[in-house]
Amino acid sequence: MGIFDYIAYPFAYPMRWFYSFTGNYALALLLFAVLVKIVLLPLAIKQQKNQQKQAALRPLEMAIRKRYAGRTDRPTQQKMQGEIMELYQQQGYSPFSGCLPLLVQFPVIIALYQIVRSPLTYIVRLSSESVSAIVEALGGSAAGFSASNEIALVSKIHELGDAVPEAIRSLGEYGKITALNFKMFGLNLAEQPKFSEPSWLWLIPLIVFATSFFGMKLSRKFMPQQGAAAAASADAQASGKIMDFTMPLMSTFFSFMFAGAIGVYWIYQNVLNAAQTVILAKVMPLPKFTEEDYKAAERQLAGKAPKKKKASDYDPDRPRPRSLHHIDDEDELPPRVPEPEEEPEDAGSAEPENPDAPRLKDDRGPRYKLK
Repeated sequence: MGIFDYIAYPFAYPMRWFYSFTGNYALALLLFAVLVKIVLLPLAIKQQKNQQKQAALRPLEMAIRKRYAGRTDRPTQQKMQGEIMELYQQQGYSPFSGCLPLLVQFPVIIALYQIVRSPLTYIVRLSSESVSAIVEALGGSAAGFSASNEIALVSKIHELGDAVPEAIRSLGEYGKITALNFKMFGLNLAEQPKFSEPSWLWLIPLIVFATSFFGMKLSRKFMPQQGAAAAASADAQASGKIMDFTMPLMSTFFSFMFAGAIGVYWIYQNVLNAAQTVILAKVMPLPKFTEEDYKAAERQLAGKAPKKKKASDYDPDRPRPRSLHHIDDEDELPPRVPEPEEEPEDAGSAEPENPDAPRLKDDRGPRYKLK
C-alpha cells in the first residue's frame, strides 16, 4: 500500500457507513464532505489566526513599502524585504506559518479523492486483485478501463446488465456492485459528462464553475485589507481578476474528465468552503484600518511623534456646554474670558508635566509599535 492508502483507509470507514445509512452515493458524499470539513477545521482556524496576525501588521508593512516605492533596483528591494522580515520577527509572525496547514491538508485531500473515485475498494471492499480482474473482463486498458477509475467500471457493469462477463458475475461481492446507487435527481453520477454529447450532466460542470467562482470572490473579499494608500497595482488587480476566472475554468474542465460524482463532491466542497470562510470571518474578524491608520504608521516609521495639544490650542472663548442642572439658563452663554495672568480653566486638559500622570486620549501613540 502507498502512503495515500494509509491515510484513506481510516476515512473509508465513515464513507462506507454513510453509504449504508443513506443508500445513495450522492448523499453519502455530502455527509462525507461535511465530516472532512469538521476534521480539517483546526487547520482552517490556524490559517485564520495567521491571517489576523498578518492583517495587524499591514499598516507598518505598507509604510515600509511606500518608503521604497518607485525604486526597483535589487539592493533597494533587498533592503525593503529585510525591514519587512525584521518587522515580522519583532512581532512574532512568520509568513511561512500559513504554509503548514496547506502542506498537511494536501496528502489528506489526495487520499479523500481516492476514496471518492474508488467505491469498489472502499465501499464494496474488493481486493486489488478483484478490481484488476474486473478491468480485464471488461477489455482492459484497450477498452479505456483502468483500476484507478472504479466509478467507470461500476457504470459499465450497470450498463451491461445481464450481459456482464462471467468472471465478474462469479465474484462474491457482485450483488453489492450492482446495488451501488449513483442516481441523483435522475442523473447517473457514475457517467462522465462529455463535451461531444450535450446532456443534463453538463449541469454539474456549470455548477462547479459557479460555486468555484463565487468562492474565489468571497475569499478575496475577506482577505487582509490593503488600504487605499496601499492599493494593489494595476498589474496585480488584473492578475487577480484573471485568477478569479482561471481557477473555476480549470475545475470546470476537469469536471468533464471524471465521473459526475467527482464534480458533485467538488460542488459540496466549494459550498462548504464558502460557508466556512464567512463563519470564520465573523467569529475571528480581521482588523480593519482607515487611511489615517496608514498615515499614522508612516509617521511612526519616520520617527515622528504625534502632535500634542497644548493649553493654548484650546479657545477660551468657545461656547460652554449647557448644564442639565440649569434648565432655566439662557440659551446662549457669554464667552468665558480668563482673568489676567490666570490660566484658563480648560488648561487642565493639556498634558500634565508629571510623566506618570494619565495622558490625553489624543496623545496616545500609534496602535502598533516595533518592539
